[in-house]
Amino acid sequence: MRPTSLHQQLMRASMLTTFVAILLSAGALLAYELTIYRNAWVADLRTQAELIARSTAAALEVKDNKAARENLLTLKSQPRIQAAAVYGANGELIAVHTTDPSAVWARMAVDLPTWGPRFRGATLEMTQPIERDGTRLGTLYLKARHDVWSRLSDFAWIVLVVSALSLALAFYLFGRLRKRATAPLEKMTDIAQEVIESHNWALRAPETHYKDLGVLVNAFNRMLSECETRTRELEREMVTRHDIEQELRQADRHKDEFLATLAHELRNPLSPMTSAVALLRMPTASVATRDKALVVLDRQLKHIVRLINDLLDASRMATGKLSLERELLDVGELLSTVTEGVVSLADQHGLQLSLHLPRRTLCVEGDSVRLTQVFSNLLSNACRYTRRGGQVKVTLAEEGLWVRIHVSDTGIGVEPAMQERIFNLFEQADKTLARGSAGLGVGLTLSRQIIELHQGTLSMSSAGLDQGSCFTVSLPRLDCGVRDGQEAAATGATPVRPLRILVADDNVDLADNFSEILRAVGHDVETVYDGEAAVRAAQEHVPDIALLDIGMPGLNGYDVARRLRANLATCGVHLVAITGWGAAEDKDAAKQAGFDHHLLKPVASEDLERILRNTFEAFQASRPGDLI
Repeated sequence: MRPTSLHQQLMRASMLTTFVAILLSAGALLAYELTIYRNAWVADLRTQAELIARSTAAALEVKDNKAARENLLTLKSQPRIQAAAVYGANGELIAVHTTDPSAVWARMAVDLPTWGPRFRGATLEMTQPIERDGTRLGTLYLKARHDVWSRLSDFAWIVLVVSALSLALAFYLFGRLRKRATAPLEKMTDIAQEVIESHNWALRAPETHYKDLGVLVNAFNRMLSECETRTRELEREMVTRHDIEQELRQADRHKDEFLATLAHELRNPLSPMTSAVALLRMPTASVATRDKALVVLDRQLKHIVRLINDLLDASRMATGKLSLERELLDVGELLSTVTEGVVSLADQHGLQLSLHLPRRTLCVEGDSVRLTQVFSNLLSNACRYTRRGGQVKVTLAEEGLWVRIHVSDTGIGVEPAMQERIFNLFEQADKTLARGSAGLGVGLTLSRQIIELHQGTLSMSSAGLDQGSCFTVSLPRLDCGVRDGQEAAATGATPVRPLRILVADDNVDLADNFSEILRAVGHDVETVYDGEAAVRAAQEHVPDIALLDIGMPGLNGYDVARRLRANLATCGVHLVAITGWGAAEDKDAAKQAGFDHHLLKPVASEDLERILRNTFEAFQASRPGDLI
């Protein structure tokens, strides 16, 4: 395509736009004039037809053909009427007025509907019914000559002359305007070309008195003045990019360190678990040795569960899904329970563990499970990072409207630079090989997040390395009042009699082991491995309680629960969901499907025992004697 200059393109565009606008305007005027003039002719002819039809109706009613012809003779004064004819009800020609006999029909069809007006070349014709009191007496035919096309031709010549003059004037005006408007743009083009060739950023385009173009010229000049500044900024950005690359490399190293730490922390419990399994398989192993192996398996399994739960909680924290189930809590009672759970770890490390509680009961509103997780993590860290012979002390105190819990130790301490960083995710103060099993670097981050969800704070202080450390938890204090269940008398646990239990899980090993454990304590257990089999088994032998896996193939646990609830025979079965999915939405989905309880794998024995006891008590109250 041949290149053209800007002023040439502007000229062509302006002239083409003007021509199109004039052409459209002229076309619109011609169309409007044609419509108006045609409508005037139609209205005039229709009026003539209506007048003659009314005057002729009386003549046709009395069959006075002469009077009908006389009515048509009145059209002689209108030379534009070329032909007029009156037809009777049976279609015969009664009266005619025309200079051309061939212009009318000798007879008109009786059932021919009236039509028109309509244009045919230079003529306009129509038919009009002649009626009296709704009775059709005949038909009037009119044909007239019009001058619409000659008038339109005259008007078109006028429009053409005016359009030509307008186009010539526009060409003159646009030509002058183009020269004045494109001159600054041409100068800017020359300066831009010179700047590209010489890199002389001091050049500037001259100002113009046109406001819009002046904005463009000023913007062009500002662009030139900023180029040097941008160049310096780019140099600084290169330095910043280098720093960001270093941070990305460090983050990548942290990722590799975390994966290595995760592998290390998972292998640590697996090694003693493997050894314990080997001891259990030895036929010559003593009862004491087998009991010790079982203790090792239980302790290491709990350690793996804690690692997995920490990772899941870290994910929930990152997505804002970490939630609390609040209740009124006795902080002293909670700390006593947590401390008792850490005694074995303290004894294992040769530490002196002490708990100091005030005489007054101090209460807070919180989630007992989450707060137990926080204090267990703080005490476990204190035990791991304190050398043998050291001390770990837990102190509960009241300070105004706050409850303060201090967990202090005489351990390795934390250097000042790390005292805030240790609360970052996956951050650890001790990364040496001698640190042993020190976790994933998730616990303190989760602990601070949980405490902040309780509207509290978690902080730490340390005088430095080998100077020990102290973690302080601050929670809003509440009046204890009468706590739920305090007034109830303590009673012994209700013994659980044998129950009919259905176990459904596609993990065959898990289902079989679970069933054997339940049979060992006296329950009647039926085991299936998919959802369809679970529904059939429940319908054939209605169980007291059904332990259902959620992720079974074909028919999942939710569908099984819905079918059992929809069946009259099985709608009263106590349903327990056993799954690896433990988010809040998973619990809601289980509840909506009809489950009574939601247990997270691996299932704690005390949780299962509590559910079995509750189920037995419920059946004992609702239908005594019905249990096997």
